[in-house]
Order: sequence, then structure tokens, then C-alpha cells
Amino acid sequence: MRNKIRDLREDNNLYQKDIAKILNVTQQQYSRIEKNENQLSYDKLIILADFYNISTDYILGLTSNKKIHTKNKSYNKIKDLRIENNLYQKDVAKVLNITQPDYSVIESNKNELSYDGLIKLSKFYNTSIDYILGLTDDKKPYTKEAT
Repeated sequence: MRNKIRDLREDNNLYQKDIAKILNVTQQQYSRIEKNENQLSYDKLIILADFYNISTDYILGLTSNKKIHTKNKSYNKIKDLRIENNLYQKDVAKVLNITQPDYSVIESNKNELSYDGLIKLSKFYNTSIDYILGLTDDKKPYTKEAT
């Protein structure tokens, strides 16, 4: 992700302070994000995707396709996906290699998955991270290549 967000910023002739202002963080905090020392929250990840008009999947390196599915702006669909697939929390927790109580906290939006966790869920459910985060109603994953 580090190279993607730095490249996006540089491709748009922006400085770290410009993106820091958009994300409502200090330039130093943003610099640590670019260096992969700190992780963006889901909210900040979504703000960047909206700002650049690209998918979260692109930012996280799951696709080289910058196009985004139709936007929805609803809510994250972690619980919905589990229920649609007739799974228990313990089943998804096992996929994520975490405990069921830890997964329960994530599903109730009291904590966030790591990016690695989001990527695992995306692959497990064969959908995009944009769909999981509620940014689109289109379940299909992005293609690997740019179109």
C-alpha cells in the first residue's frame, strides 16, 4: 500500500501536507502511513479512495484496475456476507485466524480488521473490499489487470 498512496499523491502533484489535511491528520502522521509504519483506518482509506476516485482494492494492491464499481455508501457488509453464506462467527474467525470473540467485536463495528484481514475476507468471499466496506452493491471482485 505504501507505494500506491505515495504514487497517487505524486501523480497528482500533491505534497504530504495536502493529503494530511484531507485526512485530518498531521503531515508527520501521514508520512508514517506512507512508510507503512501506521495503518489507515477504514474511514481514512475510504476518504482517500473517494478523493482519488479509485477503489480501495487498488490502494491495497489487490488490483491494478483503478476503475471503481458503482458507489453505494451504505455500511460495511461483514455480517451480511457471513449470514448469506450460512456461516457462524467461529467459521469466519477461523479463516481470519482470530478468536470468535475478537471477530464478534469486528462484526459489531467496535473494532476494525487489519488490511490483511480485509484481503483474506475478500478472497474468501470472492468479492471486492469496496463491497465489504459498503462502498458498492456490486459483489464481484475487481479484475487483476487495468482495463
